[in-house]
Amino acid sequence: MKIDVKAIKKLSENIEKYGLEEITLESEGTKISLKREIEKATVTQVISEPRVVTSTLKKVNKAKADVAETKKYDSIKSPMIGTYYGAPSPDADTFVKEGQIVEIGDILCIVEAMKLMNEVKAEKRCRIVKLVLTDGAPVTKGADLFFVEEV
Repeated sequence: MKIDVKAIKKLSENIEKYGLEEITLESEGTKISLKREIEKATVTQVISEPRVVTSTLKKVNKAKADVAETKKYDSIKSPMIGTYYGAPSPDADTFVKEGQIVEIGDILCIVEAMKLMNEVKAEKRCRIVKLVLTDGAPVTKGADLFFVEEV
């Protein structure tokens, strides 16, 4: 197989676009594997005024309160990396709303991955307490989609 630089570039773009860790292409006895190394991000914050600190602390405290509040609920997690959609089409109603009780097998949302629309279904009867994401949001495997309580 002749090594095609354009094909390799396309593969590397797909690794980033879809959040993949590895892509392998094999043809005519030649195998090409591209792996993405995941680096830990370091966040540096420069604060120049005390009121920015207060504002930042309020946001952090609110986020901590939100996390503490949601810890008492179960969560429904994304089965894969992709893009979250809460409705079957842009002009349609959402599959579920906060406060709604869903039954086993009800469609909760769609996670689109590599042009495939994957339905996420309820595995138990429960009440939707909180919708975590908005339409078009990127989602990683294992990320919270909904917080629920069993009914």
